[in-house]
Amino acid sequence: MKKLVVVIALFALAACGEKNPNNNEPFVKERATVNPAAVKEYTAGADTAKFKVQLFEQKESLNYEVKFSFKDASSEKIFTLPNMGIMPKPELKKGADDLSCIIGFYDADSTFMEYRLVKVENGTLLYRHLKEYQVEDPKK
Repeated sequence: MKKLVVVIALFALAACGEKNPNNNEPFVKERATVNPAAVKEYTAGADTAKFKVQLFEQKESLNYEVKFSFKDASSEKIFTLPNMGIMPKPELKKGADDLSCIIGFYDADSTFMEYRLVKVENGTLLYRHLKEYQVEDPKK
């Protein structure tokens, strides 16, 4: 019983010790280390017709490389997320069908913001801009 109380107390202390409940890390211009592995990945389809979208970090913290492929076709793009004063939190979500993926990010309030779309349409691999965002200083 004492062990259970100790474990519960440790969890409570860990929860109270959170400095940033939304996990909003302060913005830094460049990453100290760049993760060489994909930080996010979306896959769908069979092995012969696999649809795959991967996000990779770049040295500049707002930049990400997206690599996408379907069957024998593949491409890559580098895009820049808006500077919201926090470290970006990119995400990949399923689009309208299995062969579509929405590239987006979470804002400071943990709301998903759609940004780009990768999809297969009539057997063709497409990359499209969905929305643009601009961050402004609040009016005084």
